[in-house]
Amino acid sequence: MQSPAMRSKSRLAAAGPWALVVLYLAVALEVVIMISPFTAYFYTIYAPVLRQLEARPATAWLTAFFLPHITRTQNPLLTVRAFSAPALLGAGLLIFLAGAVQVYTAKLRKRGVVSGGLYATVRHPQYLGLAVAGLGLLLYWPRFIILVLYLTMLLVYYLLARDEERRMTARFGDGYRAYAATRPMFLPWRRGRGIVGWRLEAWRSGAAAAGIVFGLTLVGSLGAAAWLRVYSKTQLTTVRAANVLAISMTGGNATTLFRRLEAALGDREVQQRLQQHPATHGLVAYVLPQDYMMQHLIADLGEHEAHHGGRNSSGLLAALGHLGEMYALKPLRQLSQGAGSSRQRIIFTMAATPAGQPVPVERALAVEVLRYPLFFVDLDGPAVTMTMDTPPRHAWGSIPVPAF
Repeated sequence: MQSPAMRSKSRLAAAGPWALVVLYLAVALEVVIMISPFTAYFYTIYAPVLRQLEARPATAWLTAFFLPHITRTQNPLLTVRAFSAPALLGAGLLIFLAGAVQVYTAKLRKRGVVSGGLYATVRHPQYLGLAVAGLGLLLYWPRFIILVLYLTMLLVYYLLARDEERRMTARFGDGYRAYAATRPMFLPWRRGRGIVGWRLEAWRSGAAAAGIVFGLTLVGSLGAAAWLRVYSKTQLTTVRAANVLAISMTGGNATTLFRRLEAALGDREVQQRLQQHPATHGLVAYVLPQDYMMQHLIADLGEHEAHHGGRNSSGLLAALGHLGEMYALKPLRQLSQGAGSSRQRIIFTMAATPAGQPVPVERALAVEVLRYPLFFVDLDGPAVTMTMDTPPRHAWGSIPVPAF
């Protein structure tokens, strides 16, 4: 008869993989499903969670982004971050698949403990691969809440790996002990060196120590992310005119940005729309090339495209093509190439609390503030060619997606 401790470990072994799947999907699915035919369905489930977080000042910051995710800057470190996301995602998935092939080949051939290939370097290359891929996805879609889920996912990886090692030792005995004694757990260098080794020893020393280490790691990571958000905002190209804060999503110079904003503000239709918002209402104007593929994350432009020959992007093949374009960083290239284009679009949004209360322009990019789309203006050089209202949502739901 099993003891309570053994039954608890058996339940962990059974439930652990499912918990891992749920957490990994939570990290991965937002960015993947945002460009798939299932987006509307996904947001019927995901949006209520975001709304609950945004409705409370203590948790509203969790839905914010801590890095510019659809805006280009001239900062080389932030540019490297953008290019590293697909590299990490691809490398992590390759490591995971290579490890899976080794394991299942060994099972089919009944070879026992897998100790060659990737397993000659670390004991858990598949978890390492998923962790690397998860980091790439986090850099693609850097919300605070995704960071929390990612760190929690790493904790689950560790707990699962420890339980697997217990079961492997029970099954293979001294053979597995000898293998584990000469291979690091996750990272391809000697165990017990530096802070990583200290953390792993803390995990082994008991649940209380493990909880303290995880808590410190979480607090430190969130603090670093908060600093990155503040730093990233200083790297944006912005100008201000009255209660309008304009952001160049291409990372162009401030003089060009001001000329484009000035051209829009000089239009009579734009002036009439702006008169509906007192000076105490902070407005954020996103300036971007008209063909930028990620502008739908700011405003729903479906009505405009339906009337002006927008292409049909529905269907599985279109979604796969869009996913490939995202992986190849087409949005970043569009921003880079479109910086000097005469055909620009300015999407005007109102900065407000989750309850819909306007905030002053000085707080328009605060972590707890959202931006609700109002209208957009198309420019061809200094000339305004179109002005059109938009619904107060982006193309995939009613949750505003902050772009800073």
